[in-house]
Amino acid sequence: MASSELQKRRLEEYEMQLFGFHSRAVYATLQNIVNERICSTIEKMCETIGKAYELNSENLSILETNRKQLEKAYFKRAMPQLENIKNVVNKYIAVPSNVLLEEDKHQRIQYSDAEFESLNQRLEDLQERAKKATILNAILKKELQILEQFPISEGDVNKMCDVIENMKCSDVGEKMYQLVEDYKQFSTSLFDTRKITTKMKYNTVDNLKCKEFDLSIL
Repeated sequence: MASSELQKRRLEEYEMQLFGFHSRAVYATLQNIVNERICSTIEKMCETIGKAYELNSENLSILETNRKQLEKAYFKRAMPQLENIKNVVNKYIAVPSNVLLEEDKHQRIQYSDAEFESLNQRLEDLQERAKKATILNAILKKELQILEQFPISEGDVNKMCDVIENMKCSDVGEKMYQLVEDYKQFSTSLFDTRKITTKMKYNTVDNLKCKEFDLSIL
């Protein structure tokens, strides 16, 4: 029932955009015209009866009661005809399903379930990015407020840039390479699996080059 009413309201909104009015309003107008005509006719009839027969107050009260009952009877008898009027209104004041307004022409594009899920995922990603951007903006505003409390002059910034640009780091790549090579030779001699003879034990290792390094300068 709720979904049917929602669909009806959507159709009425579309009719309103296209015609400037919708079927429910037209039917309500016609219904009011019929009801007013019934009431006015019965009222004139009762006035004529009262004047023609010169009714006293008691009879006029009875006539008023009968007038109300007669109105109810006419309203009840008019319901089937009003229903027919409603059907005619809904038939002729309706927007065909194949008609689209200029702003709704994008509805002609139909999406599959996979495409719809993909669009939803993209929407969620955009919402997440917007959320992160909002948080980042708040953080930047906070940092800006802090910087405004502790202002830094342009001269200080230039000095810091000059210091960074003039910093020189010694090239330790060549020294590290030589250290690794010497360590390889030393470890090969120290952990060699060959049988260690007395000569090898007490004599110096051939081709072993050792060099002292100050690790603090690396």
